Amino acid sequence: MQFNKVLVLVTGQPADSSAVSYAASLIRENRGRLIILYVIKVGRSLPLDAEMPEEVQVAERVLNGAELAANLQRNVVEAEMLQAREIGSAVVHEAAVRDVDAVVISTAYPTTNGKFTLGTDIPYVMEFAACNVILIREALAGARPERRQLTGRSGTVSS
Repeated sequence: MQFNKVLVLVTGQPADSSAVSYAASLIRENRGRLIILYVIKVGRSLPLDAEMPEEVQVAERVLNGAELAANLQRNVVEAEMLQAREIGSAVVHEAAVRDVDAVVISTAYPTTNGKFTLGTDIPYVMEFAACNVILIREALAGARPERRQLTGRSGTVSS
């Protein structure tokens, strides 16, 4: 599949570097455009355009790191920060407005009450984005079982 314009959501989590690298690889061959998006979530008690200097500093740091991780020429990378009530709807809106071919989102292994969950933002993007959505979930630390030898009638099998 050919991608000319890809939007990647960054959040400041370790999984961002994998998502940015993967998104960059999708457009590199076609000399496409990469849009790196950081969404500052604004609580309902504040106006949507409230000044949030600490959050802006964090967003700028994350976006700068993501631009470096993309390892692309500056003219094909666009880093954008915006403020929104909900991250999922902001991503869907930006993807539609910018007419992207794909959205790349990464996540760790999120849990709530000990159970795996994607929260609300990722399912929202997956349900409502009009483009391809690529989800990258980090591997669980220590989750890979050791290779063990199984013996069967026809001999030894590795698993």
